[in-house]
Formats: sequence, structure tokens, C-alpha cells
Amino acid sequence: METKPVETKGVPDRAIINQHDRVQLTNPVTPDHTVSPTHHSLKDSLNDRRHSAAAKARRVLHISKPSDTSTTNPILANDSTAKSNRSRLGHDLPEPSSISVDALLHHPVDTIKDKISAQSSQQAAANIATKEISHGQEVKLVQAEDRVQEAVTEREREIAVQERDGLIRERQNIYVRWTMDRHVAQCRVMPKNIAKKSRSEFEHKTLDGHTAVDWRAYGTHLAQYYAQQYGGQYIGYGSSPPELTKESIMPNVERTIIASAPFQRFVMRIRKVYRWEDPATTSTVLVLYMTLVYYSLLLPSMLSGVVYLILRKRFVDKTLEDVRTDLERTEDQQQDPLDLTEFIEKQGDGSWLERLQEVAGPWVMVQLADIANMFEILRNFYEWRVPSRTMATLSLFVVGIIITTFVPTYVLIKSAQIGAGIAFFGLFPLASNFPDYRLLASVPRRVFWNIPTHAEWAIKSLQDEGDHYQQNENVGLATSTNKDYGFYSAHLNGDKGRLIISSRSIRFETNIGHRVIFVLNYDLIFTIEKKERNKSKLAPVKDTGRDLRISSKLDGDKEWLLTNMEDRDQAFSQIVGFSKTRWQVAW
Repeated sequence: METKPVETKGVPDRAIINQHDRVQLTNPVTPDHTVSPTHHSLKDSLNDRRHSAAAKARRVLHISKPSDTSTTNPILANDSTAKSNRSRLGHDLPEPSSISVDALLHHPVDTIKDKISAQSSQQAAANIATKEISHGQEVKLVQAEDRVQEAVTEREREIAVQERDGLIRERQNIYVRWTMDRHVAQCRVMPKNIAKKSRSEFEHKTLDGHTAVDWRAYGTHLAQYYAQQYGGQYIGYGSSPPELTKESIMPNVERTIIASAPFQRFVMRIRKVYRWEDPATTSTVLVLYMTLVYYSLLLPSMLSGVVYLILRKRFVDKTLEDVRTDLERTEDQQQDPLDLTEFIEKQGDGSWLERLQEVAGPWVMVQLADIANMFEILRNFYEWRVPSRTMATLSLFVVGIIITTFVPTYVLIKSAQIGAGIAFFGLFPLASNFPDYRLLASVPRRVFWNIPTHAEWAIKSLQDEGDHYQQNENVGLATSTNKDYGFYSAHLNGDKGRLIISSRSIRFETNIGHRVIFVLNYDLIFTIEKKERNKSKLAPVKDTGRDLRISSKLDGDKEWLLTNMEDRDQAFSQIVGFSKTRWQVAW
């Protein structure tokens, strides 16, 4: 590496690599013994001089020690990672709550679980979703710059500048150590470039005396040569991955989160636009978008924007004032976080994971369910599960084939751009602000309209089977007969009894006295829901933790929770199958 200092403008990120393929070091340390020591290194300097003088005296007396001739080995990119730095500009983090004696006595299991969860959050914050330069280290750098600006005497300014430059140099060491210690587990020597052979080396004589070329071998050799010549650093990367474990996966998860931070911020800003959180800004973007589409300048403008951002990054450095602004935003609890690391700093190491689950958990669950549903719809479309709907969708595809074949390309491009604008400014805000209606605004769902998911198909199959069974069972019986089909043990409000499923209704009877707690016709049932209780080690052995919640439209949305049902899933399916209700899968 070069040791020539380079002028640092602003706050440096990773040092650049110049045209000679060398890293231009930021504020490099050079062994210069002529520099007078500061108050930080005065003690070390005196000790070094004392040791040097003693070593010279022992050499004169021929009683040298092995340590006298040893030299100090330089440490490249010394480990400067802050172990625990909670420095803040102005807003202190809330202190993590401690375990109270009262909570430990009354709720020992839950209290210990909460403490373990908090410790897990802290470990995850430290090992998964933190950035290389911590918030506390950024604060120290800004405070060091403040001391430079506030220095009165030249000596104070010199000390402050040395401290600031040391922190900037420390940033470079952290970048190096972070990657090498956490993300590099194996290195190998770059394969040497193979020598290019001439075509004559692949020629051979045939039986009739002619010269032939082994074109296959020659072509293989040329492919290997040029691949090695122009892309040797990419050949073999990832060819020997480690064993799949939690520890081996997490470094790549960490890398992904850190490297994608700028994109996370970009996505969050785009989200604010299409959600119309600031109508004036969104309206301006919409007018600009339609203008560019009208003049067919959308793609050139987007590429120009990318070029501008890249050039701006090269020539406009991030200053310490920019760092200060980012720190103030991060510490401000009133502003929404733009990326995961900012979210962690706002919430604190001990509670960010639980808060993230509260905020993003429902959204993530919905997105995963929608993706799974879409794949099931595609499969049922391909397998002609509903032939009429598959035929209707194929008709749309045929119309699309005709349009894309005969309509001029420029019309298709402009139509696609207008369609993208309608989706971004119209459908996206509808789906985001009104999630209950998101599927109505989904273009794929409109294309594959009414093609069922596996769950919807299963409900239809259950109801058809139940209807067929009832028809065969009721042959010769009066239509008013309410025949019982299923009996399931359960508990309701402390009473042990049975849930009885009949042809037209369900009811719950107690084992003692055979009291009927409720009777519900199928057309009065509003929702049925499976509930899973988190079982602790202190739970009774016979407690299955499997409950069934039933709500009705009767008496103001009344509901009943049947607990400890061993055959709950079977009862759930019978209720769905024997009812004539048109069920919607809520989850």
C-alpha cells in the first residue's frame, strides 16, 4: 500500500483505489521519531527512550537480553472497533428495564423469557444489523470536529486536529477489520494466467497425410485463456462454501443488511411519495412523470438521474455537518427511520427486535401469505383446476399476443409507462393505505381472477363432500331432521363438555347435567378460528394448547372460546364442510 498522505475532503468512507491499483491511505501513520510527543503519547515516548538507553548500555557491557534486539512488529489496520460506545449528540437512549423482584415472584417464567428476549435483541443488534461505524463513533468524530472549531490557541487546535485525524484514520481501520475479521474466512492464491498456445500446437497428421486441427481442444483452450485473462478474479469464487449453520449464514445476512442501507433509504423515500404522505411533493412528482412520458424522455431522465447521483458522490464529499444532521435525525424519535440500523438506534439494543416485530411483523406475514397464495394460484391455473377461469385467462394472453404483435413498439412503450404511473400513483397507495382492498388493486390477481388458492379449493372440496354425505344420510328422512355428525371434547368457561356438530347447527353440552350452553345455526356463525396457546413447561400434561374460537352475529357479535380440544382441526373441517356458508379464508 502507498504511504503518501492524501488530502481528505469531508468524511472519508472506504479509501479509494487509484489507477495503479493501490489504496490511497487516509491520514496514514508513518514512523517519524522527530515529531514531538503530545500529552497522549508522552509516557509511552519516555518509556521507549528509557528502554533504548538501557539496551545500548547492555550492548556495551556485552550483557544484552533477547528483548533488546527484538523489534516492534507493525500491526496493519489495528483493531479499533469500539467495544461499547453509547455516545449521543443530545437525546439519550432509554435505559433498559431491569428485573424487579415483584415481577420475578409473581410471573417468573414470563419475566425470565422477557429478559432472555432482550439479551437476544442486544446480541442481534451487535452481530446482525449494525453498521461498521457505530452511532457512538460518529458522535465522537463530530465532537472532535467541534473541539477543532472551538480551539482558542494554536496548541489546542493542533491537539484537536490530531485527535480528529486519528478518529478518521480509525474509521479506515474499522472498515478493514470489520470485513477481514467477520466476512473473510478463506483466501487462496490467484491462479496464474495460462500461456496462450498457437493453433499449430493443436494440429496433427491424419492417416492420409493431411494436417487437421483439433478444433474442440483449441476452442476449449482459447475459452480458458481469455476467461483467465479478463476475469480470473471471478473464477472459482464460492466454490468451497462452509457447512450450512446459523453461524455461517449470519455473516452474509449482515453483509446484505449493511450494503443495502442506501437502497433501504431510497425505498423508504419512494414509499412516502406513492403513499401521498406529502400531497404537494407527490403531485409535483406526478406532473414531472407525466411530462417526461409525454415527451418520451422517461428512460433518459432516469439514466441521467443515476449518472448525476454517481458523479455527485465523486465530487461532493459528505461533510461532518452532514454527519451531524444524520445523527440528529437518528436520535429524533419523532421521525420515521429510513433503514434498519437507524431503527435500532432509535429503539435501543434491548427492545428493537420486539418493536420491529410489532411494526413490520404483520406486514411481513401478509406479504409472505400473498406470495404463497400467488404461487398456488399459478399452479391451479396451470393444472386447469377451474377450467372456465383458466380459459378466460388464456383469452387475455391471446389478446396480449395480438396487441404486442401488431401495435407499434413506441405505442407499447408509452402505454407501459402510463400503466406504470397508474400503478405507482394509483394502485400502490390504495394497497398501502387500505390493506383490506390490496388484492383488488393487484394486477396479477386481476389477470388470474377467481382462480382459487389451495385453501379455497380445499374448502370447496369439503363442502361438496359434506353435501354429498348429507344427501346420502338423509334419504327417507324428513328435511327438518337435524342429525348429529361429530362429538368433540372441550372446555368452555371452566365447564367440561362436548362440541356437537349437526347437519344444520353446532351446540355445546356440559358433561354434568347435559346443559346446553349455546346453539348456533351455521348461517349465524361469523368466524371460526384456530387458536394456539404458548405452552410453558409448567402447563398440565393433558393441556393440548389447541383452542377453537367461534363468533356469531347473534346478540352483538358474541363469541365462545373452546379450549383444550384434542381433535380441534377435525371439528374445524366439519363445521366448514357441513355448512352451506360461503367462507372466506381470512388467514
